[in-house]
Amino acid sequence: MHYTFATILLMELVSQGSPKLTHMKRTNVLFVIFGGDILGGSERLVYSLVTNLHRDSFNPSVACIGDSVFEGFRNLDIRVYAVPKKRRFDIAALRMLARIIRDDNIHVVNAHHFMPMIYSFYGAKIANHSALVYTEHSVWEMERISRCWRRIGQHLLRSVDSIVGVSSTVTTQLMRSFETRPSQVKTIFNGVKLDAVEVQGQPPTKESLNIARGERVIGMVANFKKIKNHLFLLKAFQELVTDDKQEIKLLLIGQSFSRNEEDAEPEIRRFVSANALEKNILLLGYREDVPALLGVMDIFCLTSFREGLPISLLEAMAAGLPVVGTDVDGIRDVIIDGRNGYLIQIGDVPGLKCALNTLLRNESLRTKMGQESQAMAKERFGLEGCIKQYESLFLSLFDPGLKV
Repeated sequence: MHYTFATILLMELVSQGSPKLTHMKRTNVLFVIFGGDILGGSERLVYSLVTNLHRDSFNPSVACIGDSVFEGFRNLDIRVYAVPKKRRFDIAALRMLARIIRDDNIHVVNAHHFMPMIYSFYGAKIANHSALVYTEHSVWEMERISRCWRRIGQHLLRSVDSIVGVSSTVTTQLMRSFETRPSQVKTIFNGVKLDAVEVQGQPPTKESLNIARGERVIGMVANFKKIKNHLFLLKAFQELVTDDKQEIKLLLIGQSFSRNEEDAEPEIRRFVSANALEKNILLLGYREDVPALLGVMDIFCLTSFREGLPISLLEAMAAGLPVVGTDVDGIRDVIIDGRNGYLIQIGDVPGLKCALNTLLRNESLRTKMGQESQAMAKERFGLEGCIKQYESLFLSLFDPGLKV
């Protein structure tokens, strides 16, 4: 497969003409991501970049590799492309992406995740001589890359202009997996809005969610995927309700994956029904008012098996919530055990129950840890700083003057 891929790239290179000189006032940036109708962490970062890049300096667009495009991108005043992929590795998709880069005179391509980088390499670095930035979001996805593709990646990444990890852990793994030069790799933390977010219409309240004023609320924002490990939280919550008779509610916010083997919603609903927790657990599905819903919560919890740098956790911290999460890469990057929350080993139901119970029964501790969360978010994870770093990176690769 290595030689086939390389041969195709060389054949296509021979068929291309020379790039043209152009005068531009703005930097054309194409973000390349996997297609789909689910808004996950990488899609949310791209959405934030597209909507916040200064339009006087940047002209953003998005290409989605796959059968569908997240509808939110279509509602923006940008060009959005669906790049159909029929085969495991689709040469037609590779060529279509190259044509988009050529026809839109793209100066910088920012590919998110490994395979979008692979698909972008030909169009950016061979067919059109555009700059290419590869942003990686998680350690575990790199660990899943086959030995063959890893070798291809090691070769191609030598010609990539910049490589970005969304956390220090991801950056370290990038250098290990692909033997990249340290000067080539940098860390740009995912960013979230730190100021109050305007909510369209009436913001949610405890009363509107049928939560009694005195009830305390635990929340988890994560799409209903098995990797998010909702059942771990459900088991600890069920014991809290049964053993301590506490007046508490659990809000589960996220989108389901119907007809997908990763969909966790059926098992979540079965657990809720089997343990008669319908009055205690609210399944709110996909919500666009998550920042407002965070204001209803007293504690935020994320029990994933694996993470990159979870934006939902950063948003909870920015909202001033104490946070509890599993002791895994990505989550341990932002939770300091005993300072702004607690880290729990996967499967330790008594430990998770104890951590939640400690916070539920101690308002002053919740306040103290929530303040620590907010301070950490302001110091390291502000969206404005994230945007500025990407803008500086893009401009360092293309100066909007006379450029090849």
